[in-house]
Amino acid sequence: MVKNKPIVTVGIPVYNGEKIIGERIKQVLNQTFQNFIIVISDNNSNDNTSQICKEAADKDERIIYFKQENNMGPNWNTNFVLDKADTKYFVWAFADDIWENNFLEENIDVLDNNFKIVGSVGEVKLFNRIKNKENGKIEIKIIENSKKFQYVHPVSGNLEKKIKFYLDYSMSSIIYSVFKTNKLKQANVFEEFMNPVRWRGDFACVLSIIKQGDLYVTTNNIVYKEVNEKSSSLIQYLRKSGYSFFNIICFNFPFTIWCAKNLGTKIFLKNLTYFVKLNIISSGGLIVELFRMCKRVLCGQSKYW
Repeated sequence: MVKNKPIVTVGIPVYNGEKIIGERIKQVLNQTFQNFIIVISDNNSNDNTSQICKEAADKDERIIYFKQENNMGPNWNTNFVLDKADTKYFVWAFADDIWENNFLEENIDVLDNNFKIVGSVGEVKLFNRIKNKENGKIEIKIIENSKKFQYVHPVSGNLEKKIKFYLDYSMSSIIYSVFKTNKLKQANVFEEFMNPVRWRGDFACVLSIIKQGDLYVTTNNIVYKEVNEKSSSLIQYLRKSGYSFFNIICFNFPFTIWCAKNLGTKIFLKNLTYFVKLNIISSGGLIVELFRMCKRVLCGQSKYW
């Protein structure tokens, strides 16, 4: 039996994560802060993810495992684990990322001692998983940041200035923060971005939670976020994620409409140039990718979507 009510819910949305989910669960269990509950939502994986999660849940009563009957999409799954949280704090622990062992302890301490701060995270660094050609083992290659606050940045003060800063900063990795659950649930927009699936739900959530309070970055712990070494097709990713034809062609337009409705007319109009550039640049990127695809076809190369 869990003697004390958990302080923080660690939400792990996962799909076909058999190669990484076991290690991710161990990383959470090895945290220096132990008063937590883990909620895993398996988006109907068809590999060994289910077996690995069930075995972990059988060994530790702090782990609650759900397997969805159908693949409901990443935004739905992300929203599901938050919806299950009834603790003071909440954090998403995505299956392919890594925490340092003091991640929960350091960030919960920040939230406990700062009323205005609604989310706290460590510095974010990127890494690759590389297969060693000699022994076949997977090795971790850390990509060192070129500057402080490269992927996450603290923000405080006037709402209008906070919104402007994060629009210009244009990074959503602060979503990896430990949040005050009640504030995050008030700000959560993943439900709005899942039917139909729409782009930048995580960034919309960041902009929304800024309205609830300040965000903090500690220098005493690090979140390592996995990136793929190989370049990938944006169109391919959007198609696999269930985006409609319109939301592929104009994938930043729904996000722009959301901002117009939720940031307030004054703030939106003051940042209108940002949104115009955002949509022009993203459409231009798709056109370039279409030309690349045509070139591949004409040269007899295989298509990648």
